[in-house]
Amino acid sequence: MTILIGLAHGKRDDAAVHLGGLLARSSAEDVVVVSVVQAPWPPNPYRGDKEYLAYQQDQAEIALNRARQQLGASPLGAEFTVRRAESAPAGLLQVAEERHCSSVVVGSSTMGLMGHVMLGGVAERLLHSAELPIVVAPRGFHAGPASTVTQVSVAFGRADHDSGLIARSASVARELGAALRVLCFAVRPMTAMLGGVGNNAEELVVEEWKQRLDADIAAALASSGSSTPGGPDALVATRVETALGQGSSWSAALHDVSWNEGDLLAVGISSGPLGRLFLGSHAAKIVRSSPVPVMLLSRN
Repeated sequence: MTILIGLAHGKRDDAAVHLGGLLARSSAEDVVVVSVVQAPWPPNPYRGDKEYLAYQQDQAEIALNRARQQLGASPLGAEFTVRRAESAPAGLLQVAEERHCSSVVVGSSTMGLMGHVMLGGVAERLLHSAELPIVVAPRGFHAGPASTVTQVSVAFGRADHDSGLIARSASVARELGAALRVLCFAVRPMTAMLGGVGNNAEELVVEEWKQRLDADIAAALASSGSSTPGGPDALVATRVETALGQGSSWSAALHDVSWNEGDLLAVGISSGPLGRLFLGSHAAKIVRSSPVPVMLLSRN
């Protein structure tokens, strides 16, 4: 299989290349780095746009050359190509289908904060159209030339009990040679945390809620084992850990758990009435608050 890295020419953020290389080193997959140039439509018989098309081509080649420098010293099998298409998402989807890619890696929007994930227009379109995982790098993300993914954390909520999300995340962890961690988040507004309810009573409520989620996670892990290659023993071998993040906001809750270099966060996406995939409100907040790269995985 092949990992597709989508470049946005004209931008100086190499985050997608760093993340694609990190995933490829972990999974021993090849990479194809693609810069999409918009094809003129309708075609101009007088070629008045020839100069602009040449400029686009030059910018795409510059982006590919930067990617070569980033991946050149790596033993990865890498291909670099320019694709003409009606749009960047359309071009990336064409290459993904032709090459039977396992995932598509893109960077965050330049409107996002450094070190945070923010879906741009290309990522949003891919999310709605692609059936394969979309992996988004935080803005400014950097990975060393020998670094690999060491842990896959899956954001688990009550709605994920029968979704197959843990099974898919476990498969990803095994393919990357990484540990698996299941995360739950409790977001409590500051007014509630400082309100009239005593600390002991508040902690009892949270502990009871955590125990119920632990039971849900255990049930999901057990059911996932039957549909996971290798069965339940494979999930045990993936070294499953659980953790609860709490805070007065989603950002605080995500930062309440530990994160290390080599972490990857898996977030579930759902199918809408028209068959399009989308992020729910909680999932979108988790993605925006993530301090590490995010892999968007479809639920069953």
